[in-house]
Amino acid sequence: MAIQSVERAFAVVGVLAGADPGEVPLAGIAEATDLPKSTVSRILSTLGDLGVAAAGESDGSYRLGPGARVFAGRDPVEAELVRTAHPVLVRAVGRLDEDLGLAVADGDHVRYVDQVRSQRAVRIRVYVGERTPLHTTAAGLVALADLADDDLDAHLAAPLAPWGRGTSIDPDDLRATVESVRADGVAWTSEAWADGVNGAAVPVRDSDGTLVAVLNAFGPSYRFPAEQGQTEAARCLLNAAEEIAELLR
Repeated sequence: MAIQSVERAFAVVGVLAGADPGEVPLAGIAEATDLPKSTVSRILSTLGDLGVAAAGESDGSYRLGPGARVFAGRDPVEAELVRTAHPVLVRAVGRLDEDLGLAVADGDHVRYVDQVRSQRAVRIRVYVGERTPLHTTAAGLVALADLADDDLDAHLAAPLAPWGRGTSIDPDDLRATVESVRADGVAWTSEAWADGVNGAAVPVRDSDGTLVAVLNAFGPSYRFPAEQGQTEAARCLLNAAEEIAELLR
């Protein structure tokens, strides 16, 4: 039965992947896979939770979600990073009880390559595959802090756009934030990526100290981080980052 469920899920993903112009109504998916609509609906619900499927622009239609990148060709080094880090993310989410993502530096952006979601009723949407400017997320601030001073100055000299009401676009303010991240090893954001969402991030480094990834926790601003739990959240992230680093070594 479990194997049959997997086969059905991949059949649905296959229909979405081959869709032209990119969206398929539920009835069309059911017809293409020869599955009952109720079964397709349940599969789409699960795929939606994983970010592999998403609602289309037309009512009752579906498309591939950003999480479908896990099925695409991926750099083997990145694939190994995700494979190694994912179980650690799962355990860390169990302790944090908030969503946790894994990001890599990608030019003047960070790109999210994995995400584990909490079981809380209010959660952050799936963002695997997304690229965000360095100044808009805690993960991006970690990547900024890793830049050489000349590169940091050049980045901060370029026009910066706000994403959330807490996004800083002032070069002096961002430079001070970077110095704080360098000193503390943890980046915090308050409604920078999006209104109502806070973040925290720490670096994952190899044995030479090179930044290989960033762990980024997200949570609604009304509960993350809890004032009394900020130290514990940072400790959880730092421990997880060290565990991933050790496994990669």
